[in-house]
Amino acid sequence: MKAIYLILLLIPLNISAQQVKLDKYPSIPEEMMAVFCDYCAPFHSGIAKALHGGRGQYIGQLTPDNHIYGFGQYIMDNETSVTGLFRMTSFIFGIKMGTHIVKVGSDTHYISYDLTTSEPISIMKDGEIMSIPESARGVYKFQSLTYKSGDRYVGETVNGKREGYGLYHYKDGGFFFGRYHENEPYGYGAVFTTEATIKIVLH
Repeated sequence: MKAIYLILLLIPLNISAQQVKLDKYPSIPEEMMAVFCDYCAPFHSGIAKALHGGRGQYIGQLTPDNHIYGFGQYIMDNETSVTGLFRMTSFIFGIKMGTHIVKVGSDTHYISYDLTTSEPISIMKDGEIMSIPESARGVYKFQSLTYKSGDRYVGETVNGKREGYGLYHYKDGGFFFGRYHENEPYGYGAVFTTEATIKIVLH
């Protein structure tokens, strides 16, 4: 009887200890990222005109005939930005930073966060807007974290740790875009230097 009572006591503890897993955006297999990076690695870095006739400029990788392809950042005149992966001028995946809302993922499957509270708002998938479970609030966030070194991280966190996609700004002015796991860079990413050059890296 004591054994059964102990088991019943432990069941709620185990359930509450489990972290809610959110289907925030597509998970890009490492093999596919490797193929993408292998293909665009030889492309030079440069500055291109705004995408789709918009106002602003693109800084990132360009094909030999100057098509936008690879890692890059599109900065609009209203100081909003899109950072991530591009293919033939089209955005594939990354971080769309607005003035009040940020979206992480692709155009069709992404999570949006409120920049004023750092809290997630909703998830868009298959044309439907899904609400965030209450159990995930306060756990998943999009934060700006400044370190003693002068570096700054702007991106997704889980329980205060860098987890998901983000931008790590170095005090010299350059920054890294990529995925994080347990506070550390994970997989493929890109370093953007102050000279507008891009270096693809693998962690």
